[in-house]
Amino acid sequence: MNLKLNSLCKKLEIITLFLMFLGFFDVNLFALDAPFKNASYGMVSFLILLRWKRCIYVATKDIPLLLLFGTVMFSYFWSAFPEDTLKVSKSFVRETLFGVYLAANYNHKDLVRLFLWMFGLATILNWLFCGFAIAIGQSSLAISQTNSEDSWTGFLLHKQYLGRMMMHAAILFLLSVLNDKKFHWFKWTGLSLSVSLLLLSKSKSSWIGFLLSLTLLPILSFSGWHYKLRTIMYVIAVLIVGSIAVLVFGNFETIVVDILRKPPDFNGRFIIWQLAIESGLKQLWLGYGYGAFWRTSEGESIVNSTWAALEHDNAKEFHAHNGFIDLFLQLGVVGLLLFMLSFVSTLIRVINLIHLTRTIESFWMLEFMVLAFVLQISETLTLISHSTHCAIYVAIVYSSILWKNQIRKEGVTI
Repeated sequence: MNLKLNSLCKKLEIITLFLMFLGFFDVNLFALDAPFKNASYGMVSFLILLRWKRCIYVATKDIPLLLLFGTVMFSYFWSAFPEDTLKVSKSFVRETLFGVYLAANYNHKDLVRLFLWMFGLATILNWLFCGFAIAIGQSSLAISQTNSEDSWTGFLLHKQYLGRMMMHAAILFLLSVLNDKKFHWFKWTGLSLSVSLLLLSKSKSSWIGFLLSLTLLPILSFSGWHYKLRTIMYVIAVLIVGSIAVLVFGNFETIVVDILRKPPDFNGRFIIWQLAIESGLKQLWLGYGYGAFWRTSEGESIVNSTWAALEHDNAKEFHAHNGFIDLFLQLGVVGLLLFMLSFVSTLIRVINLIHLTRTIESFWMLEFMVLAFVLQISETLTLISHSTHCAIYVAIVYSSILWKNQIRKEGVTI
């Protein structure tokens, strides 16, 4: 009986994992969106209960991230719109707990293998959905018009979401190809399909992200402790160059307009960032509350005085197009510093793991963190959000800690 129950739980666990993974990559669920989101809390509770002791142990291993989690929760008490903070913070809790579960239940190798299969299935499903939409004459379900050009969205809500998903899928398949020869045809097929969708999405920031991931590959050849400083400097250089590239391409229309001295179609993102930072300074330390800023008079004023007024009827759904500014607006200097402490310490830990283990798993962690950091320069807050990216980031933070502790037990100095 126990064997049958364990087998049933394992199957339910796998199904729940896949639903959670895809469900919060901004999938277009149509009428099922609200029921799924409501059911997702039960799904996460089910996963946590399966390994509740282990999850509690893991969740206490990164103090800055734990304090950031607490700051999000307690921001309800100083939020400009407590009801909005309560709603979005519940989603953040769900994704954070999902990430904790992944780190608690899967070691670094299993985690990367799991993500490879998940992103692989997502790639295939996107192709099937696009093919189906085109076949029934409803291509608008999978292909949108952006700036007078066709941009594929797949079963996601926006071309940027498909671009990000396929960027991560392509990186995982590429690293898997470099790692070993097993299932070579499957990996090359997955790489080809994901890169094709990445190109069809017309997501320039995701294109830049994928190219940046290729520039990180030389780190794999940096061996030995005397190359550690070189690796750190190389990563910093990639972060700087990548951030500049994302800024340039993200505001390309504005730059061209300024150079040619023609009337702009929109003011670009810089004016929004300037106004947002000025507003953030008015609530410097703790911000306006998690998920609350854009409902305030300050937020509405920014939307109404920029190009955003033409594209967003609801200020609540707007964002600064910069994840770090959004975090500053929501949780102030305290939240931003806690995030940076957790991020930088994890980045250094992952670099140490690369030099100690020289494994694809540690290198993938570095790839994800660098790209997530760079893309947050021009996109919304994803690492501390209701998105699957948040769950993956949390999983990397805790998985790298557990991996480091395991190495220390084996007597290796870090």
